[in-house]
Amino acid sequence: MRYAVAHGRRSGRGGAAALGAAAVRRLRAAGHGVVEVEASSLEEARAACEAVVADGVDVLAVAGGDGVVSMATDLCAGTDTAVGILPAGTGNDNARSLGIPLDADGALEVLLRGHTRRVDALHLPDLDRHVLGSVNAALDARIAHRATRLPRVLGAASYTVAALAEIALLPWRDAPTYRITADGSTTEVEALVVTVTNMAYLGGGLRLSPFSDPADGLLDLVVIGRVGPVEALGLLRDVRAGRASTHPAVTVTPVRSVRVEGPADVLVHGDGEAIAPLPLSVRVDPSALRVVAPPLA
Repeated sequence: MRYAVAHGRRSGRGGAAALGAAAVRRLRAAGHGVVEVEASSLEEARAACEAVVADGVDVLAVAGGDGVVSMATDLCAGTDTAVGILPAGTGNDNARSLGIPLDADGALEVLLRGHTRRVDALHLPDLDRHVLGSVNAALDARIAHRATRLPRVLGAASYTVAALAEIALLPWRDAPTYRITADGSTTEVEALVVTVTNMAYLGGGLRLSPFSDPADGLLDLVVIGRVGPVEALGLLRDVRAGRASTHPAVTVTPVRSVRVEGPADVLVHGDGEAIAPLPLSVRVDPSALRVVAPPLA
């Protein structure tokens, strides 16, 4: 098979460069053709990866976090190139949701076995962009933004720290009103969280929608209505335990398309990366992507 492996410069800090270089060695030793893509920025990586996808590479493997996985998703959706995930980021939620081990040896074994399956992607038609895991449009977006500014040494815990910091601001912040159009039906709701998700995990291992299936042709719209700061802390605990969907303030609705309108100062995030201010539309692109992942049990 023909692989491309994208990772950070080897002179850089962090595990992505080492993991990517190890993948190149292992794949070549197994007899596969490999193009190695070393990049010092996401923009540089995108340009190089776009070229190898256009050349018809079988697998584009990316070493890094959910942001670089989202980039690969955008490039590979609708093509015959599969996305391989070598998790080396803060949250690694897409790998976690797809059953890809978070340790280096386990992730490399999955990549070497080369088993692929099709999954849905989130398409943002306003931007003609694809995202793999989730789009966040309220307090959840603020948490994602704050997490990007915390020290990387915190790892996945940065999302919990960011959530606690944002929850601490709740007494001085009214829950804003969002206008949500889901599959043609429009409602207005005061909400703290508005998330459209395709995966069971987000935010560094939080299970906001634990029953989300990335291959069912649907997305899940998760809305958390107005709650006080004390109740919000309890909800954070429930989210981590995967039981938040039973809370009366939480609704989980399967949808094919969603348009979210709300405060213009909310910067929507997709897979942990800033995308655009509201309003924004999201729709499912069924079976749009091949991923290298363990077979379903």
